[in-house]
Amino acid sequence: MALLSVPILAVALLAAVVIHNLLRVYTSPLSKIPNAGFGAAYSRLAWAFPQEYRGTVTIDLPKLHEKLGPLVRIGPNEVSFYSRETYETVHKVGSKFRKDSRVYGEDPEQHAKRRRIMGQLFSRTKVPQLEKLISSHVNRFIQTIRDNGPSVDLAVASRALEADIMSTFSFGKSIEAVDSWAKGKELEMVAKNDLKATWMPVFTNFPLLCELLEQLEDIIFRVSGVRSACTKGLAEFQQWCRDSWQMALSEDSEIEDPGISSPNLIQSLCKSGLHAETALSEAKENLGPGTDTTSATLAHILWALAQNPDYQKALYEDLTAVSFSTDMTTLENVPRLQACVKEGIRWAGAAAAMLPRIVPPGGIELHGKFIPEGVSKQTVLTSSPIWYQHDKTAFPDPKVFNPYRWLTEDCRGMSEDKLRDRFYIPFSRGANICMGAHFAYLELYISVSQVIRNFHLDICNPAQRSILERNKETKWIPVPLPKRREWVAAVPMEKLENERLLGAVMQRKEQGLSGVIDVLKLNSDSDADHDGGSGHDEDE
Repeated sequence: MALLSVPILAVALLAAVVIHNLLRVYTSPLSKIPNAGFGAAYSRLAWAFPQEYRGTVTIDLPKLHEKLGPLVRIGPNEVSFYSRETYETVHKVGSKFRKDSRVYGEDPEQHAKRRRIMGQLFSRTKVPQLEKLISSHVNRFIQTIRDNGPSVDLAVASRALEADIMSTFSFGKSIEAVDSWAKGKELEMVAKNDLKATWMPVFTNFPLLCELLEQLEDIIFRVSGVRSACTKGLAEFQQWCRDSWQMALSEDSEIEDPGISSPNLIQSLCKSGLHAETALSEAKENLGPGTDTTSATLAHILWALAQNPDYQKALYEDLTAVSFSTDMTTLENVPRLQACVKEGIRWAGAAAAMLPRIVPPGGIELHGKFIPEGVSKQTVLTSSPIWYQHDKTAFPDPKVFNPYRWLTEDCRGMSEDKLRDRFYIPFSRGANICMGAHFAYLELYISVSQVIRNFHLDICNPAQRSILERNKETKWIPVPLPKRREWVAAVPMEKLENERLLGAVMQRKEQGLSGVIDVLKLNSDSDADHDGGSGHDEDE
């Protein structure tokens, strides 16, 4: 009897656990909300792991919302919402919805303190002081293209540029990604740090699984002495950050680049009273997202402009009228530039991450359903800003890049559209708006304008060029969004040389010669049709 009692007891305990979980699932107020998929009510792992691994959660969920409504249950205590009204409720100033510590990792008071300090550094009045820093790296980037062009892999090149800008701003020292790219190899520690970012949703939502994988890699390393390329790249990145951090703390000097007098982020944070280790953490976090999102947006904008020579020419002429200024106020008042930058930010949707928030005490009723605060576990509400940027009502043909949706009919000003502007929330809204928004705009304004100043952009793939030729009389050739995966930042799926993705020819302007000299000798028959002044032509 004693021998039988052990397995019987084990079965009884297992049955009790199963019954408890079933009761929790079916008696919870969340049981009235449609499930995202099989097993979603029991475990987020059961439904979401394949999507998180493939980078399709933020792509798949809007489709489910179209079928199931504004609320979809994606875990035992987690609900996805797709509603602009709910977004405003959750993210408004003074909202009682707290950030999920799994993602943000700190209590609200500490976060508020750090945010106040960072907010002062990234304010609209402070950001223009970084004009020289950004321009210095953009000029270096352009010279590198001149020396190594004419065919440019825009995604890799843009990432190198933004990595140098953000590392100089954060640590006072460039990571020299452009120099590495110029030698024909992407800087490994930048590439692997970006790769880590693609796995962040998996790390966040399935920490136990990730911990097991890390332990397994440690065991393999002890036996074989071999680390994965990703782990080695990340170790190099961490070491570079710590070395640069120590240098920034030990020197009274500011940013090392000549002609740039702005203090770096680490020094500014320490002078504001933050602990040095906290400043290091902020600088590292600033370098990652600041590189991925802005570089992806820049690459998409340049790729789209390469397919629309008429718009490119008109933009060149507008920028000529302001002497290709790098002043932020001047640039944001060039309608065609502002339109293509805002459309690029909207269209690329580079910041694709979900933004989880904890339901406050007492719960809340949304769309006729009561969402409890949670008992044993906190209830989480989550959504992604990218969904609203691709909303079909606010942005007809949302997957198409079309800057004209922002312009007046004569292209001399920005059009008014309350619905469009309400759904344009790439940096979120309210109390949790991204502090780096002004910085990102300035980077994009300067980068796009200076690239257009120095080069004519053209698609190098023959198939794409034939499409342009067939549509050369069209005012605007719609550019569809490339296929991609969406983790923390959007990642294109195809190789960049693919006809549908970010391959472009940067054609040099030669002073004293009419038109554009295509150094690849493509379309040489059209040289006679080029106009003289700007290096852009209507019918190319």
